Amino acid sequence: MSSPLKEEEEEEEEDAGRRQRMERYTSRSGYDGGRKGNLASEYHDSDFDWMELREEAEKILSSKEEGNHERERGGDDEKDGGIEKLGDQGKAWEKFHNKVNSTAKFFKEKRYILQEFPALLEENVLEVCEFGCGNGSTVIPILKGNPLARVTAMDFSESAVEHTRQAVEREGFESARCTVMTRDLSSGVVVEEEGGSGEEGKFDAVLMVFFLSAVPPPKMDKAIGNALHLLKPGGRVFFRDYGMFDLTQLRFPQDQKLGSKLYHRGDNTLSYFFTLEDLAAKFEGEGFETVETDYACVELYNRKKDFEMRRVFAHGVFRKPLR
Repeated sequence: MSSPLKEEEEEEEEDAGRRQRMERYTSRSGYDGGRKGNLASEYHDSDFDWMELREEAEKILSSKEEGNHERERGGDDEKDGGIEKLGDQGKAWEKFHNKVNSTAKFFKEKRYILQEFPALLEENVLEVCEFGCGNGSTVIPILKGNPLARVTAMDFSESAVEHTRQAVEREGFESARCTVMTRDLSSGVVVEEEGGSGEEGKFDAVLMVFFLSAVPPPKMDKAIGNALHLLKPGGRVFFRDYGMFDLTQLRFPQDQKLGSKLYHRGDNTLSYFFTLEDLAAKFEGEGFETVETDYACVELYNRKKDFEMRRVFAHGVFRKPLR
């Protein structure tokens, strides 16, 4: 049964594979990991062709449905459907973080973020906001990599926020460089509150890393709208999340399917798998301009199980219009 912790462990294997392939991919990109205008690296995202995977994956998903005649096929991802039966998503994630945030292995820094999005190292990227900071594994690399950056880290889990705060303190960063706060980013516009921030137009960049896939689809527009609200004109969202036909999706049992792209884990947290068309439509629908979208297709090898894993991640950069 899939779990966020298991997915994180597999992502660690991916990180090791990236380091091995870095030289090969960066040498052909012409810029220390840059691609497409230096907005993201390509050293680890082209191990296989997504269209070829699609043919195989559709057969796998179809066979699961055919073998489960008594269960209705997944419904409309954009409606609540079975989500309400899962209970409060905030409580589900709070329970998750309370359970696993003491596991050191879960806290491995996502150092690849700076190679995936080298624009975060630019001198004019001074104010960064992360939606769904989790345990701080993305915040720390940004603070280390860009000494001029100030990060505002948000999550609706109080436990996650506390662990991020502890991680920042543990690394010895000044409190002025990182503000951590509890916010429900999928519920209305984030406004300035006592002791917090949320000024419209304050941020140069908003980071969404494995955040939006955990938000109920009917609330995704509010989360994206909050990003638009917080960015300066010309500011960008840097996005990375689960892509359609990722191995995680193919592993889900049919009885955990809520829609064509939406599933629930055993702990009742959600997992959504994005197509590039779907991703661009969601951001453009809230007023963003699409700078780039792509599938990061990563092939991993599990030596213990002698098993080849094909991971698919949706990558995107979206800009707030200047006007």
